[in-house]
Parts: sequence; structure tokens; C-alpha cells
Amino acid sequence: MIYGELPTKRVVYAACDKEYFKSHAPSLIYSLNDIGKDIHIHICEPDPTVLNMEAVLKKDIDVNMTCSYNDIGATPIDVRAYYSCLRFMMLPNLLQHTDAMMIVDVDCVFMNDFEWPTTDTGYFPRKSLEGTMGWEAEGTRVAAGCVYLTRNALPVAHAINERISKGPMRWFIDQIALSEVFNRVDEKDITKFDGNFMDWEFIEGTVIWTGKGPRKYENKTYLDAKKKFNRLGFATDNIWKKA
Repeated sequence: MIYGELPTKRVVYAACDKEYFKSHAPSLIYSLNDIGKDIHIHICEPDPTVLNMEAVLKKDIDVNMTCSYNDIGATPIDVRAYYSCLRFMMLPNLLQHTDAMMIVDVDCVFMNDFEWPTTDTGYFPRKSLEGTMGWEAEGTRVAAGCVYLTRNALPVAHAINERISKGPMRWFIDQIALSEVFNRVDEKDITKFDGNFMDWEFIEGTVIWTGKGPRKYENKTYLDAKKKFNRLGFATDNIWKKA
């Protein structure tokens, strides 16, 4: 069950567990603040530290930020896969209240501003990774780090969630769900994102830099960008100055 706040306007949306929120959300939030985009973050099982961070961030930024939550209950068979799917499993309940959502990884940062798509849907199709077969080949046909849906595309959100719920709950199920569902969406209703919009090689000029695998812990360019955006340590002084 979802509780907390609901977004009511067009937002950039990410979801994560409490530890990922602590590690990654501040950089994403400040990067969106810098380009004037409102934010919704869904957090699984928030603790007092998360709630305190959320309160400080909301006071420090100039854009609107809302947060919702859920409790996980029984531990999923594949926790890693569950958290990768969390944003899409919560999506139908959130999208019905808002105009549109740009769905991203919580460990990404926005390096540049962007124009909202004019279509009702958007996703990032790509070729399967070289050397992959079967489940993995199918799963790597879509990069799940940027998906766009308007409220008009609520049936698409439900279809993605339903495909994930059929399982199996294992790594790549979110990307397989996106691939299968978007194959049924009319081309004229889709904006196709590419490496000029989001990349994991951290190329100058792209909109989104997203951390993949060990790069999120090892790549200096990415880590320097995240450190630059994360101004949470200065938030208290900044809030006092605003008062």
C-alpha cells in the first residue's frame, strides 16, 4: 500500500529503498532543482534518517518535491530485482494523479535541461548487448533509465506493472516488461530516447548521466558530478539564510 504524498503536476520520478535514497537521491534532487523540474521520489521502508533528509531537502530546494512510501512486508525472493521494478510497480497508483512522469534511475543526475516530450509515451530502445542470449538478450533491448508516460498512457503503466507481476521476479524483468509493452504501443505515440538524451559513458552534452554497474562507484567523472550536485551538507546554512 502506498502512503505519503501524491504528485499532482508533471514530475521527474524515481523510486528506491532507504539506503539508495541516502546514497543517491540528494544529487538527483539538486540536479533537477538546477533545471527547474519538479520531483517525486517513492521510498520503500523509509527510516527516520530518510524522513529527516527529505524534510531538509524540501526546505532547501526551489522546485516542488513530493514523496510517497511503501512497506515491503515479506522479503522478496530477489530483492535486487524488486527494487529495480519498484518505480514501475508503483507507477499506476501515482500516474493517475499527475499530468505526466519522466521515470528515471535514482542514481542518475541531470546534466542539462530538457523539453518534455510531446507524445504520450517515451522509452529508450536499443540493440541487445553483444554476446547475450535468451532472457538477457531480450532484457537488454531496452534501457530502463528513462521512460515517459502521461496520464493518457495510464493503460501502458498498468500493462507494464501487470507484466512484471507475472514474473519471474529476476534481473531484467523490468526491461523485458518495457520491451513487450512498448512493442504494442503505436509508434506515433512514442518518443524514442537515445544516447543524446541519456548515457552511461558520461559524455558532455547529454541530459542524463546514469550509473551502471561498477561505474557508479568507480568512474571519477560520474562521481565528481554527483559530488558537485550534492549540496545537502550546506542545506542548513542555506535554509537559515532564506528564513
